[in-house]
Amino acid sequence: MRKVVLVTGANSGIGLALCERLLSHDTEGLHLCLACRNMQRAQAARSDLLASHPAAQVDLLQMDTSSVSSVLSAAQEVKVRYDRLDYLYLNAGIMPNPEFDVKAFFKGLFSRLGNWSRFCATKAEPRSWFGPPLVMLTVLPLILKTYSTGQALNLTAPQNTPQTCSA
Repeated sequence: MRKVVLVTGANSGIGLALCERLLSHDTEGLHLCLACRNMQRAQAARSDLLASHPAAQVDLLQMDTSSVSSVLSAAQEVKVRYDRLDYLYLNAGIMPNPEFDVKAFFKGLFSRLGNWSRFCATKAEPRSWFGPPLVMLTVLPLILKTYSTGQALNLTAPQNTPQTCSA
């Protein structure tokens, strides 16, 4: 039975490199699911992975971790497609800049919960703050089905350049 692996932000950078590495170690033992915002880029990444690993089983899932509805919809799709989840790699996102405005954070949190992409209380992308925990909570029942072997890992890269968002 193939291990089911879900990787967010899998169409480029660390996420794509991680997928390549996983398939290099165990092409036929994995069922890889690339969870990405941009499906065109996801399809290109899938094609590249299958070109180098033709026996691999690679699925695509549309998920934008900055959108509550997208995460919930994708989580529901994951529950329909798979009976369990062996590994969850939460890759989409960046760590926030040390400049953190707590007051703006809570004001934004409670005023715009439905659409995080419009909320920017800090200089970090909103998907970094709320998307990964929501993904984890929504697919946790599938991870628990693997008993003691299921794992979830959160991968982030430091943010070097302040970003601005408009509400």
